[in-house]
Amino acid sequence: MNVIPLLNRCPSSPEFAPKKFVVLTTILAAVFAVLILVPWTTPVSAKTVEPAKRQVVFLPFTIEIPGSYSYLRNGLASMLASRLAFRADIAAVPQGASTEQMAQSLKSGEHGAFSQQLRQSGADYLIMGSLTAKGDQFELTTYVFSKSTEQPPRKFQQNVAVIDAAMAAIDDMAWEISGVVFGKPKPAEPSKSTGSAAFQTAHPERAYREGKMAGTASGLEVGGPFELTASYRSKNILSELMDMNAGDLDGDGTEEIVLLTKTSLILYRHAEGQFQMIATLDLPNHLRYLSVTLADLNKNGVQEIYISGSNGESPDSSALEWNGKKIAFLFQHVPHYLRTLTVANEPPMLLGQRTLSSELGGSAIHQMLLDPRKGVIEGKQLALPKGFNLYDFTQADITGDGTRETIAINKYNQLQVFSAAGAPLWTSSELYGASNNFFGTLSSVSKTDQETEYIKTRIVIQDLDLDGVNDILIGKNRLETVKFMPNLRYFDGSTMAGLKWVKGALTTLWETKKIPGYVVNYQMLAPQKGSRQFQLLFAEGETSYPFVFWQAPSAFMNSYTLQVR
Repeated sequence: MNVIPLLNRCPSSPEFAPKKFVVLTTILAAVFAVLILVPWTTPVSAKTVEPAKRQVVFLPFTIEIPGSYSYLRNGLASMLASRLAFRADIAAVPQGASTEQMAQSLKSGEHGAFSQQLRQSGADYLIMGSLTAKGDQFELTTYVFSKSTEQPPRKFQQNVAVIDAAMAAIDDMAWEISGVVFGKPKPAEPSKSTGSAAFQTAHPERAYREGKMAGTASGLEVGGPFELTASYRSKNILSELMDMNAGDLDGDGTEEIVLLTKTSLILYRHAEGQFQMIATLDLPNHLRYLSVTLADLNKNGVQEIYISGSNGESPDSSALEWNGKKIAFLFQHVPHYLRTLTVANEPPMLLGQRTLSSELGGSAIHQMLLDPRKGVIEGKQLALPKGFNLYDFTQADITGDGTRETIAINKYNQLQVFSAAGAPLWTSSELYGASNNFFGTLSSVSKTDQETEYIKTRIVIQDLDLDGVNDILIGKNRLETVKFMPNLRYFDGSTMAGLKWVKGALTTLWETKKIPGYVVNYQMLAPQKGSRQFQLLFAEGETSYPFVFWQAPSAFMNSYTLQVR
């Protein structure tokens, strides 16, 4: 249509009747609307684009039962995949050589290779399982790991009376996973009696107990003897943290926070709710770092920063100082694992160990001395119960009897107390001190048949109720293990607790609210003179996995202010 001539016509012209004018105006409005909208409007497809299905990789099941049942490795995995593809509307990554390779990498501890294979698969979820003998029955177990840090790992278990019932059990388990993980439960139907055992998720009693306590911090309630008065969290720190500590490094009266990452040492200060980075130093990246501890052992008024690490299966430790302006090495490549032992109102000690006590011929733990000519040398041997490594224990008077007890975490992650003479006084029923850090490097651990030796989180000695007797701060990372993948562990959240020795046992003074992440480590800063406020500092890993399968590693620093009334 030629628009311009129409625009030049006069509306009062006899040929331009009112009716025609209305029609023309409508046409012009439509034309200009089209001209205006065309450049910015995208044509709408006749079909609505459906969201992409969640990609799930299924590893072959581990079959640990006598007889010729190897066909169940892929059979159980394939059936679970097909059931979930239909019920949960997921897309199963095809099984084959790639999933076999992934399973082998994970089982042998080659987590770097596994992580790369998992990312290449494009999976949003990883599912693995096992069928094992359990008494006169069998146990079917499945683990579901999510790419999203907001979804914790899930564990499902079911007892099976006979092997022939395994497929039926997988069918039941598929419905449970569909509902719990993917939000598509089995449609309600009248209850029917079946021959298979009832399904249950792991730790139902713990889930019930923690459900009742959800949203609370036991012993830290408002108006109670201990009160959480303030909490602060840092911005995301894009590093894999190996350890953290805190103390006044340069003697200026202000505490610094020391973060030991996979490749660097970072110093922070916390003031008015802000975490400010003040210094950083790159570290050799061929070492695996185990711990960072602090003490002024050369008595120059500045605390040394002792970093302990592994070079393959051999210890490799160093010491540095921060003078308020720069970080400088004092010495490097000490062939001992090193850490300090500090207790309030007592002189600090430097401890060292050459080889682990779990190894054949493992060495004892010695008090280490700083020699101006020879560097770090061994002093007297510490009197300790057998079987403990350098990071498993501390020594302090927690009973108030004037002698030092040994407080230690055994290989089962139970907290124990021993008398000065080495006699056992108490063992906990709960688990404490579990971490994802370990001795050796990834390559050295994967090449040996020995069980991985894990580091314990710190046992902090502090008078938490200000009654003049030492108490204990300790972490409780909720450890979960995968029996058929011995090099794999993960954590179902964490808390920290203050414990006191009462009538022959350690009892809980308070416990923090459960956090979903993994606590790398922690430190408690004593109140300033005249104050009754402690500062609890801890580093929280964003992921609950010991090895990052999907995400780049990241962490947060946290500060809690605790008031003693």
